[in-house]
Amino acid sequence: MQETDKRKTTLSEVAMSTTCHATEDCEKVKQALLNLVPQEIASSTQLVVESMKGFYGNVITRFEARFKDEEALKVLDHVAKLLSENDKRYVINSLEIRYDAKTNKVFIRVDKQSAYLGKPFVSEGDDVIRIVLSFSMLRSVDGIRRVLEEIFFGFKK
Repeated sequence: MQETDKRKTTLSEVAMSTTCHATEDCEKVKQALLNLVPQEIASSTQLVVESMKGFYGNVITRFEARFKDEEALKVLDHVAKLLSENDKRYVINSLEIRYDAKTNKVFIRVDKQSAYLGKPFVSEGDDVIRIVLSFSMLRSVDGIRRVLEEIFFGFKK
């Protein structure tokens, strides 16, 4: 293995989270999140469920799932297959505002309703599933862009 291969930026974790408000069906919200996970992984996915109180005392349920290493790559690959070409380009083109160099994470939001229907799209709204991509090494936004382009479009630069 060459020295440069040891230092290659790789995806190390995918974390997904969303909330279910008192007016929503929590089973459908959970299914929306699981629709972003490949079927062979979804059945064994451990969801962390947290119950909270909203500002007006309403119950809010938070769902979170985390995937590491090879599973993370499978999950992101699945999400990439579900997103439109335009959404993938949008994520790549807006990477400067999605990437936090201090934490080495990329933040993507997917519309919750569209995920439930099996046709997710990137959204900047509030009713979303948050996807946080963590990478193995601190790199520039260009390094992360190359990794995402490889996953999203299947080519290396």
